[in-house]
Amino acid sequence: SPAGRKVSRIARWKFRGLKSDNFDELYQYYLSVNNCENCNCKLNECNASKKCLDHNHLTGEFRNILCHSCNIKRR
Repeated sequence: SPAGRKVSRIARWKFRGLKSDNFDELYQYYLSVNNCENCNCKLNECNASKKCLDHNHLTGEFRNILCHSCNIKRR
């Protein structure tokens, strides 16, 4: 269900160290982005253009919605 997907995705973000004051707002933003905010490719749910929520691994701060390729390069 959509509610179940939301709960699951936010739980994964938290597990990976993302910190946010408003996960509901961040989730809505995540859903609204259709293109990588770095290379502008069209995002989908699989392969190199898979939608990823990028964050700083030291601070937990959200940075961008990226394709998988750009997210891997940024680490």
